[in-house]
Amino acid sequence: MPRIKITREIAEVLEGRGIRPEDVEGVLAYVEETGNFFTEAPGGRCLAYRKAERTTYWVEYEREDDGYRVITAYSHRMEILEGLNMPAGNRDERIDWVCAGCARPLEWATVKLRYLDETFAADIPACPSCQRPLVSEKNAVEKIATAEKMLEDK
Repeated sequence: MPRIKITREIAEVLEGRGIRPEDVEGVLAYVEETGNFFTEAPGGRCLAYRKAERTTYWVEYEREDDGYRVITAYSHRMEILEGLNMPAGNRDERIDWVCAGCARPLEWATVKLRYLDETFAADIPACPSCQRPLVSEKNAVEKIATAEKMLEDK
């Protein structure tokens, strides 16, 4: 496994989110094994995820000569039911991410999400070819976290 660089500030964010260094390492090992990640078109940042038990960990990073520099990481417990994506309605929001494996720009898609006994739909970016979804940090730490809390409180 190549070297992983995490600044003190990012380490504090990860600790606050309950994300351990080994969770980040697991995502980046998965990237090396599978080549499954997204790349940002204008900036070259990368984003990858790996589902581990009931939690999906996301790591945004930049590749460097001797490893990876972690920009941020976040997680959620919502299960994304892949392979069921439908084109989303008219969305004018620009998506600057590309599926590295398929070399296709992501498009808005309506995906099915499941948590506990509830299933619902949400519009998020996904690869039009392999259908892998991208959950942004904002969606994970704001919207999905709120939905998980509401479902747990039922």
